Parts: sequence; C-alpha cells; structure tokens
Amino acid sequence: MSTGFDLQSVAELARRPHLRDSAAVFTPGERSHCRSRPDPDASLAGLLSAKEAFIKALSSLGGAPPCTFPEIEVGHEPAGQPRLRLHGDIGRWCWEGNVLAEVSISHTEGLAGAVVVLLARPTRTGGHPA
Repeated sequence: MSTGFDLQSVAELARRPHLRDSAAVFTPGERSHCRSRPDPDASLAGLLSAKEAFIKALSSLGGAPPCTFPEIEVGHEPAGQPRLRLHGDIGRWCWEGNVLAEVSISHTEGLAGAVVVLLARPTRTGGHPA
C-alpha cells in the first residue's frame, strides 16, 4: 500500500490559464466535466491535486515507468465518485502489477485536495486494461 496527498490553491490555478487550459495537464473530458460544475476552477484544482497525489503515491513503489498528466485521467461514476483511469505505460504497469488506485477529492472556496491510495488487488484472470 502507498499513499499520496496534494493540496492546491484554487486562486493560484485560476491565475494560470496556460496551466488550467493545457492539454498537457487535463484531458478534454476532464476540462468538459469541470466546465459543467458550479465552480470550474475548484473542480480543476481538485483534479490537479488528484494527479499530483497519484504521482506521490507512485514514487514510493519504485519501478514504475514515467508518466504524463493526461495518462492519469480523473473520471467520475454516475453518482459522482471520482475514479482514476490510467492510460499508456503507467496503465499497463499498474494492470500487470495488480495495482489498484483509489482517489478521494475535496474542495472548499480556496483549496482543493486529494488523497490517492495504491493497493495490491487480488490476482485476476483474463481481461485487459481499460
């Protein structure tokens, strides 16, 4: 098990449109989701915190391939729960290593934070990464 935590200032992200609007940071789906929320900047700050928290949790495991922010995508279940969708080499590495990523995101008016927990999941048979 490994954990990562990150905290992001909403105002700081709002002042950095080059970061907020960057395809190198957020996927089109993430930006679209956040634009639909009551406070898009707070939602984006939460997603950025989740990506940073994932990288922090990953760093203590060792042996993981390098990854980019778009490979760490934050999606949402129908009831709104955030889920990490891992793509590319990092997605394959987690799948092959039976690493499950859980995320919790929260934000207030001024701050957004996220916790990521990486767990070893039971060995599965068949299937392939998403």
